[in-house]
Amino acid sequence: MSRPSWNRWVSDLDAEINRKGENTVILGKERQKDWEVVYEGATGLIDLYQEDPESKGMNAIVGGFRVLMDGMFAAIDEGRPVVWHNCGCSPELIRGLEGVQTVPIELLTVLQNLVGEVDYTIALIDEAEAHGVAPEVCSIDKAAVGTVLNDLYPEPACMLYHNTPCDSQIAAIKSLTELTRKPMRLMDVPYLSGDREVQYLAKQLREAIPFLEEHTGIKFSWEIFREVCEESNRTAEYLRDWNELRRHTPCPQVSKLVALNTALLVAFSGDPEGTAIAKAFRDEAKERIERGESTVEGGELYRAIWYQDPVWFDLQFYDWMESELKLVIPMDLFGYYAPEALIDTSTPESMLEGLARKDLRVLPMSRQFKGPIDYFIDDYLRLCADYQVDFGIFAGHVACKHGLGGIGLFREASREADIPLLYFEFDMFDPRVTPVETIQDDITHFIEDVVRPRKEAA
Repeated sequence: MSRPSWNRWVSDLDAEINRKGENTVILGKERQKDWEVVYEGATGLIDLYQEDPESKGMNAIVGGFRVLMDGMFAAIDEGRPVVWHNCGCSPELIRGLEGVQTVPIELLTVLQNLVGEVDYTIALIDEAEAHGVAPEVCSIDKAAVGTVLNDLYPEPACMLYHNTPCDSQIAAIKSLTELTRKPMRLMDVPYLSGDREVQYLAKQLREAIPFLEEHTGIKFSWEIFREVCEESNRTAEYLRDWNELRRHTPCPQVSKLVALNTALLVAFSGDPEGTAIAKAFRDEAKERIERGESTVEGGELYRAIWYQDPVWFDLQFYDWMESELKLVIPMDLFGYYAPEALIDTSTPESMLEGLARKDLRVLPMSRQFKGPIDYFIDDYLRLCADYQVDFGIFAGHVACKHGLGGIGLFREASREADIPLLYFEFDMFDPRVTPVETIQDDITHFIEDVVRPRKEAA
């Protein structure tokens, strides 16, 4: 069966919503058009992918997005406290306060790119820059500021952030604090990630509990937090299995799934919905391997590790790679779930240290985008070896100065490991920086000029 057309669906959806008017109804209340677009987009994609027996993982995460929006809208309707956090801050601690709704500041931007319409993200980026946010700031952070300027998020009782994975996040955090005038606590994530650093962050997490209690009016429950951590562990175990299954040759699943794992972790860590999504990822890979199926019709010809950021503004790009180039991405930086220890739930201190360890050593980007460049390079080389790839792709998101600044060392390490490396710059949320057609041309020429002759000569 041919895969459903993602872009065609969201284009038709946007036209339909324009016919309905600026504000339509979700859960009995008027919501802004931006939210209607992503809600109806998720609903429509669920209906579309349910007809495809090969889309268990995609169905699960798109369904999870709709559940997440339902929870946020319900919190607004019920008057429950809302706490904002950023992508470097895994939400388990906030979930220890019963009934409190977590909202990642990147949420609407991610949803518009994945299940909505990218033009809405572009409008938010432009509004943030017009407001005074520097063009050099990451597009997802500019869009977050644009979201707040347009009053698109429920008002937070308070905000809990980590100063990671990058300086752009800090710029956004400062802007959001100024705009909302709401209480904010910023966790100081250390440069390194040894045991001493884990204890340092765990201490800050403990100190954040009375802050959350004070501003939400909800008592933190260690028993609920234990349940949340156990749920987080269940999700982790499925993701570990899934990472292993995607090593299989041929790759059993579509490439774009790996690009969605970070969204899963930021939005659903500690939530049963996250475990259900991770299980669907794992089960689909396992079942397809058992049936001897490949994601590429006619068989894959090339495998690559995609490093840095995915092309979230056009997920059909991954379908194009598979169908036109017979190229698969078995793993990327956003999909990699590092094999660190699970959260020990035996005592309050062990849970806080386990969560700190996850934030420091596991979360994609937070793991690689701080500390020495060795962390960044070592994971890339490990993935290239583990997934037996033909080449690497360094997709340089223009705002990731920490990554772009180390490209010379990265190239040298890839060359020493005898791994051909394609490097280009783009913006993962804003297609105006580098059109998808340009990226397609770059990859096509690299395969024709470098990878294919190398394989034929082997």
